[in-house]
Amino acid sequence: MPKHDQEHQEQSTNPISRRKLLASLGATSVALAAGASLFRAPFDAVAKSVTEGVYGPNDHPVFSTKTSSVNNVRDYGAVGDGTTDDTAAIQSALNQALQASGTHVHIPPGTYKVTDTLRIYRHTRLTLDPDAKILRCHDYSFLVNGDNGPGFPGYEGHGDLWIEGGVWEGNILLYPDTYNGFGLARGRNIVIRNIEMRDVVSAHGVDMNACENVVIENCRFLGYRDSTPDQSRDYAEAIQLANHTQEGFSQMGAFDGTPCRNVTVRNCYFGASGTPGTQAWPSGVGNHYAVYDLYNSNIKIVDNTFEGMTFAGVRSFKFAELFISNNLFLNCNRGVMLSNPAGDTNSSKDAAGNQTGLPQSSKNIVITGNIFKGTKSETIYCVGWPKTAIIHAKVESVIIADNVFDHGLSSKNCITLRWVHHVTITGNTFRNQYRGIWLSYVTKATISQNVFQDMIVEAIYSEEPDADYKNRGLTADIQVLHNQIDRCGRTGIYIQSMESFQVIGNIIHSPATETHNTRSGILVANSAKKGKVASNRITKALTGNQNQYGVSVTGTCSDVQVADNIAEGVTAAVSVQGSTNFDGIYLHSPNGTRYKMTIGNDGAILHSPA
Repeated sequence: MPKHDQEHQEQSTNPISRRKLLASLGATSVALAAGASLFRAPFDAVAKSVTEGVYGPNDHPVFSTKTSSVNNVRDYGAVGDGTTDDTAAIQSALNQALQASGTHVHIPPGTYKVTDTLRIYRHTRLTLDPDAKILRCHDYSFLVNGDNGPGFPGYEGHGDLWIEGGVWEGNILLYPDTYNGFGLARGRNIVIRNIEMRDVVSAHGVDMNACENVVIENCRFLGYRDSTPDQSRDYAEAIQLANHTQEGFSQMGAFDGTPCRNVTVRNCYFGASGTPGTQAWPSGVGNHYAVYDLYNSNIKIVDNTFEGMTFAGVRSFKFAELFISNNLFLNCNRGVMLSNPAGDTNSSKDAAGNQTGLPQSSKNIVITGNIFKGTKSETIYCVGWPKTAIIHAKVESVIIADNVFDHGLSSKNCITLRWVHHVTITGNTFRNQYRGIWLSYVTKATISQNVFQDMIVEAIYSEEPDADYKNRGLTADIQVLHNQIDRCGRTGIYIQSMESFQVIGNIIHSPATETHNTRSGILVANSAKKGKVASNRITKALTGNQNQYGVSVTGTCSDVQVADNIAEGVTAAVSVQGSTNFDGIYLHSPNGTRYKMTIGNDGAILHSPA
């Protein structure tokens, strides 16, 4: 059943290759022809995880080769002509898993009309020929793992499943009601591969609740329609990875908030189907509600294409150990949205339904090697939550590395970070963006070795705190190191309301070209303190509007050292105001006394105890 999102507007690993996976699975065309079926332990009690050598033990499903008869649905009476009701025949083939230790169901070419949800049981491989189509002629899901009612604990529901091939046609012009494509709960060791899911209404292509050790690969998720009167399902995910609650998926389970874990989504395409009245998916992979202290975790989203997502390509709502690598995001509203539950919402309740009142945020996020092109809003949106002056729910430990951000189409930040702790942003290329990076209430961050080209405003900008949050901690402990900025309309690096920072070794060409002689290459302002700006190179634009200063430190700042910069500016190369700020160096005498050394207008060296 679809989940209602009451919080949705609160606002490089070494992935195993497909070749290695298939080699471990032993999947060949010969296996099917010979009637061999592939299953995972417990059929083979000594089987190990396919990715154990890469990711560690018990991480992803592995299927060991075991001979099993192939149950062709035609032998059970299926016709596949698109008009005969084939529901009972297909279900009879699937029911063989209830009588044996495993079954392999094969659906040959044809169009198979189904008039009710199909039920798949543990130890089943369901193979559709590439030219087979399941035609939905009812108002419910295509497929659910098990019957309604049983309260499976943990991951002990119907698992050891392999679902592959064919087209699953929603047929929504004739059957327009809300439905999930596949509803999966409480299972482990699940592979979904080579399927095409077409046209889902107001819900999810795969709604996965409390499942572990899952691979979804080489699939196409095409077409979505929001049928709600107020268009309030504008965030739905093609693949939802969710904690299991009764509100979320009521057909079976213990409803104790058990999360999904160890899930890989790779080599899939998410986009539009072209069916009249549909659009591309709002979100490709993610979720939109949470349970306090229980994290969907070890989620790998690798080598996919997200095209035209109207909400976000990947949208996590409090994931842990999330890896987003080597994907292509084309013309999405957002690329990656790391949103998190505020306090006093449904998603701040614990597994027993008790209201904690506390916000909670994602942790351990790696975003690497992706290409983002034509994003319409923030490309990466990562925002935690404050609760009180003491309690913060910051997103913890984020790495954004080696990505390409190309041609943002809106007056939005490329990367927005707010209430985040421990961040590394390195090796990225930003081209034709409104603003490169926005920081607000961020602590322990390193921004290094990035390239910024043609920013409309700033390349790197730290926000002045809101009045309500001034006592909740400034942005602090920030290093901006060895970045290259080529052409920006306003200040290249804008530091304000920040404590303990270093801006070192950056190269800035042609900053502040929006207006003449009004802004700087590097600006330190608005009560920034305890910082160093050193060894940077700032050069004016050769023609047109030029920057006022290469480096400017305003009088509201304190304890800011400027040193060894090569700078150009229309008014002056460097401007340092404020009694505790200076352009010079610190030296220590043999007895340990620290001196501040500067130089006067006459070239004389000045020094004083620091």
